[in-house]
Amino acid sequence: MRRFAKEGFLTVMLARDEKKVDEFARSIRGQGGKAIGLKTDLREESEITSTLIKIEAEMGPIDAAIYNAGAAHRMPALEITGDAFEKVWRLGCFGAFVFGRESIRHMLPRGRGTLLFTGATASLRGGANFSAFAAAKFGTRAVTESLAREFGPQGIHVATVIIDGAVDMPAIHRRMPDLAKNTPPDGLLNTDAIADTYFMLHSQKRSAWTLQADLRPYAERF
Repeated sequence: MRRFAKEGFLTVMLARDEKKVDEFARSIRGQGGKAIGLKTDLREESEITSTLIKIEAEMGPIDAAIYNAGAAHRMPALEITGDAFEKVWRLGCFGAFVFGRESIRHMLPRGRGTLLFTGATASLRGGANFSAFAAAKFGTRAVTESLAREFGPQGIHVATVIIDGAVDMPAIHRRMPDLAKNTPPDGLLNTDAIADTYFMLHSQKRSAWTLQADLRPYAERF
């Protein structure tokens, strides 16, 4: 979001945690950007719909919409309850579909817009103990491809960004200190570099649109 704000966009961030999303917005405003945080449960269809209507009516047209929500759920398959599986899917896949559908609904009359979904290694292959997460991410990638084929000819650029590797964020250093310590320079995905790719996708000319971008550090095995 900082990358888009740097280019003069008003960035609107959605999350269930109102305090956290407000902190992100204040951080962007502190750097001279324009940002607003809105409390929205991305698992609930009605909340997504009403929030996007509010944005269009009160803040301006939605030029780029990015879905980054998901729960990196890790648990042995025999221990995953149906309820847990559905919750992971609902946030990671169902929410992505509704967000995409409603964003496109607003973009179509203008004949332009960018819709990006954040994927993961699990979008491409299911790993042991990641059944629920992989199902959600595989599903989101399928939704992205379908939306791209349906609405690309109408001017809407839809793409997935596969984040294949550890991201250099405080959580990684806190949860996996050995990984962060032993990784070579630039061996973790830099958040600013990731953001540059998102903005590049939004800026692409329609004669050469990207459907899927795979991002991984040079040192990442794949």
